[in-house]
Amino acid sequence: MNTTLTATRSTSQQAAAMRAEAGRLGERLARRAGLALLAWSLSAEARRTSDDRAGRAELQRDAERLREQNFTTLALRATTL
Repeated sequence: MNTTLTATRSTSQQAAAMRAEAGRLGERLARRAGLALLAWSLSAEARRTSDDRAGRAELQRDAERLREQNFTTLALRATTL
């Protein structure tokens, strides 16, 4: 004869266990959401940094072009004096 005794949980014990599990689930979800936001923020910062570099390079080229134009204009005017 195979008899086993099983202890049944009371309703309050089951409710407490479910609340504890729900709390752990909430913590896991919050942790994952936080990590996802951190990864997004870091990638956005990397994109901004590369955009800034490209913008600075373009400004540098524009400044050099304008400097050359000014030099050419001044040189032409100086020869007519």
